Amino acid sequence: MTRKCLAIAGVVLLVVSLAGCVTESGYYDPYRSAGAGALGGAATGAAIGSIIGAATGNPATGAWVGAAAGGVLGGVGAALYASHRNSEMRSSQAAAQAYNYQGQGNVVSIDNVTASPSTVRPGQQVNLGMNYTILTPNNAPVSVTLVREIRYGGSPVGSPYQTTVSNANGSFNDNVSYSLPSNATPGVYTVTSRVTSSYGTSQKDTSFSVQ
Repeated sequence: MTRKCLAIAGVVLLVVSLAGCVTESGYYDPYRSAGAGALGGAATGAAIGSIIGAATGNPATGAWVGAAAGGVLGGVGAALYASHRNSEMRSSQAAAQAYNYQGQGNVVSIDNVTASPSTVRPGQQVNLGMNYTILTPNNAPVSVTLVREIRYGGSPVGSPYQTTVSNANGSFNDNVSYSLPSNATPGVYTVTSRVTSSYGTSQKDTSFSVQ
């Protein structure tokens, strides 16, 4: 019984301390990406649950502790994103003119992506910008999912950022701030930006360097 309590207490303390680090670092929980963050922590939670289950001899105990830990750890990854902004750049008429669009099919296009500044240090913020255009024959409002994924050496860094917005036809500018962990490894980081809707998907990459 004592060993079981110590094992559970150790994991609870780990989870609480990680959550506390998020607050003290100045990050806040961006509710739009909290779900993605929690899902991203599932694998970690499962690993912790396995350890607890083995230590206590009770797989059920490991399951609920692992689930709780996974949710909080995922939240830590999600909390690296903040300050999401989505605004119109061109009306549907102006966007149609720029694309020479005359109602033929659907246009779902990322026009350009940016990461600014292009060179940062651990603990600093990078603004991830994306300009995209949506055009449809009926000119109806469209629900789109906006995603940012950061990779280093081909491997994901934390949980992806994901949010859903509803826009009229036109061109839009979307920005989200990404706070680098204080222990970020120096090197080149690839940012994949993606727009997904029932009318199609578009994706572009950019990058920034950590010194």
